[in-house]
Amino acid sequence: MKAVRFHRQGGPEVLVYEDAPNPQLGDGEALVWVKACGVNRVDIWARNGRYKTHLPHILGTDVAGEVIQVSQGVTNVTPGSQVVAYPVLRDRTCRYCKTGRPNRCEKIGLLGVAADGGYAQYVKLHAEDLLPIRGLDFKTAAALPVNFGTAWNGLVTRARVKAGDSVLVWAAGSGLGYAAVQVAKLFGAKVIATAGSDAKLELAMSHGADYAINHSKEDVPEKVRALTGGYGADIVFDHVGAETWQKSIMALAKGGVLVSLGVTTGEESGVNIGRVYRSELTIAGTYAFTTDDLTKVLKLASQRRLAPHIYKELPLNSAGEAHRILEAREQFGKILLIP
Repeated sequence: MKAVRFHRQGGPEVLVYEDAPNPQLGDGEALVWVKACGVNRVDIWARNGRYKTHLPHILGTDVAGEVIQVSQGVTNVTPGSQVVAYPVLRDRTCRYCKTGRPNRCEKIGLLGVAADGGYAQYVKLHAEDLLPIRGLDFKTAAALPVNFGTAWNGLVTRARVKAGDSVLVWAAGSGLGYAAVQVAKLFGAKVIATAGSDAKLELAMSHGADYAINHSKEDVPEKVRALTGGYGADIVFDHVGAETWQKSIMALAKGGVLVSLGVTTGEESGVNIGRVYRSELTIAGTYAFTTDDLTKVLKLASQRRLAPHIYKELPLNSAGEAHRILEAREQFGKILLIP
């Protein structure tokens, strides 16, 4: 099969479009013909060495496609099934896996990081991790899991967003930020979006945000308070990390929730502990999402109540260009690779 692999970690130039062996199925697995694969920040981290991977390696966490082969005993999918992958790898035996929180498994991994992913014509997956995509095309389905599944887990499952909440979404021009804007609006929240350019802010406003803040020019906590009658945001959705964490704390209203789910700018940040306890703040760490989260997202997308914005579709052999765009933060929404 054709695939994009890297044989050493480094910049986008290490991504090579080449022939690779077809995946061999094990017990309980299915072979999926990849129709579309989303590009995510985690792909960059696996490629540049932030995460360890086996070599040579195939990236790709967001995968949608058609089942073409199943191993003996698989009954939930058959050849011809149109599916999207639940990309959280786990041991399936720990207490978290058994109680519906596989994203807390002690042996957690991600498709495309801990195992070869969707930057290829074919990928093998555990059949139980394949969800039907009724009413959705492959491209839309591939743009949903990481961004909308994670946003749903953070805002709905963890923070319990509700109508009337003020929600601050950092970096709303990214795929994850854009998804968070939509999820928050779905529940009737007032959304304050940030971005580093006026062009992205205009797009965020046109896609549902109520207010916009240019975080490269404005004092975000101060502006948030001005927009909320001096109270601050009820929920802050922070997938940026060290650079914004303290600002997120300062932007929260008393009793507010910081949804912390990313470390793009680093993992270490000083925090005003007094502010946290005196204001009775909650830190809701959020990692990936559950199959239940993704199932709900897929249903809402099929009803056109959630809709990813696909910034660009590129052929698989242009994976390096996709990474360049993402690293330069040029995109608004999702980049897809089409094998």
